Amino acid sequence: MSSPPIDSELLRALRDAGPPPPISTDLRSSLDGMKPVRTRVPLRTLLLVLAAGCVYPVTALAIYPLRRDLSALPPAWLIGVALVWLAGFCIPLVLALLPRRHQVLPDGRRALRAAVLAALTLVLTGLLFTVDVPGVTILPKSRWAGFWPLWWHCVSFSLKATVPMLLVASIALRRMTVVNLSFLGAPIGAVGGALAGLTLHGLCPYGGAAHVGLAHGGGVVVGAVLGALWLPLLARADGRLRRARRGD
Repeated sequence: MSSPPIDSELLRALRDAGPPPPISTDLRSSLDGMKPVRTRVPLRTLLLVLAAGCVYPVTALAIYPLRRDLSALPPAWLIGVALVWLAGFCIPLVLALLPRRHQVLPDGRRALRAAVLAALTLVLTGLLFTVDVPGVTILPKSRWAGFWPLWWHCVSFSLKATVPMLLVASIALRRMTVVNLSFLGAPIGAVGGALAGLTLHGLCPYGGAAHVGLAHGGGVVVGAVLGALWLPLLARADGRLRRARRGD
């Protein structure tokens, strides 16, 4: 098999071309200051974010008593709803922090869709499928009596799981400038609310569809909005702080 003919004009142009210009001082100083970047380990990031979110729920399970109507509720309903909350916790977290197979970065749009679906599912689960035990489950005297204090009580519980997850995620994801961090912040915030809602499923003594759907499920919605707004800001703030410490 013969080799292709050599283009004589190309050879002449290469021979007549001058040497490349020397590297500028600024470029050389930039190259000299470059340091190797640690390779991302997505599974490690997931475990760190998960550990941050579990601190308060695990502490609450150790400190607070279980809901007083727990033994009177149907076991099938308890297990079924717990599995729905568990899915709302696991799926968005995995999609937000673990990339697809053969990919390097997570798919932010897919994770965001999962967060929206999880929030809607958990709110509707509370509104449509809440079971109460008459005389045992604590119910407001009327549908909206005392709603807002109880709503804030459970949403603030959710925030105590959500905020640490966002703080750790902002540190772990601060260099992912090519990804829209709002798309990742929303599912991470929703996951914090779902983890808290799963915990409240066994702790919160208050019943009623309005409370469970809008307070427990509302924590997922609030967490998603908070994550979408805060995660990019926290990541940028952490990046600026680290550059200031290096003197850049």
